[in-house]
Amino acid sequence: MKNTKMKTNLVLVAALLLSINLGVMAQQGNGRGYGPGWQNGNFCENIPDLTEDQESQIQTLRTAHWKDNQNFRNELGEKRAKMQTLQTADNVNMDEINNLIEEMGTIRTNKQKSAVAHRMDVRNLLTDDQKVYFDSRAGKRGAGMGNRCGFGQGRGNGQGWGRGSGSGRRWNY
Repeated sequence: MKNTKMKTNLVLVAALLLSINLGVMAQQGNGRGYGPGWQNGNFCENIPDLTEDQESQIQTLRTAHWKDNQNFRNELGEKRAKMQTLQTADNVNMDEINNLIEEMGTIRTNKQKSAVAHRMDVRNLLTDDQKVYFDSRAGKRGAGMGNRCGFGQGRGNGQGWGRGSGSGRRWNY
C-alpha cells in the first residue's frame, strides 16, 4: 500500500513538472514574425514601365546612397561607443555628454536630408506617370516578414525588416 501511494505521488509530481515544462515551451518566442517590412530595401522595385536606362541610373544612385548611409551609421556607432564610455566614467562630464548628443542629432539630421535628396534624385529620373506611382508609395509600409522582431517562431505579429510589400524603414540607426 505504501509503495503504491509513493508511486502514485511520483507519477503526479512527474506529470506536474511535465505540464509546467510544456507551458513554458508553448510561449511565443522572439522569431520571424509577419509585420510591416520593406521590400528588399528597394522602394523602386514595382515602378511601372522603368526603362533599362532608368533602372541603371537608379541603381547607381542607390549604391552611392548606401555608401553615404554606411558612413552615417559608422559615425553614429562611434558616437554611441563614446557616449557609453562617458556615461560609465567615474566622473561624469555632462557638458561633454550634451555636446555628444548634439553631434549625434546633427548626424541623424544629415542622414535624413541625404535620404530625401536621394528620393528626389530618383524621382527626377521618372516620367509623370511613374512619379504618381512613386509618390503614392512614399513612406508606405506593407505586410512584410519581420526578421526576429515578431512574436512567435514563425507566425507572429511584429514589425520587421524582412521582405514584404511595403517600403521605407522606420528605425533611424
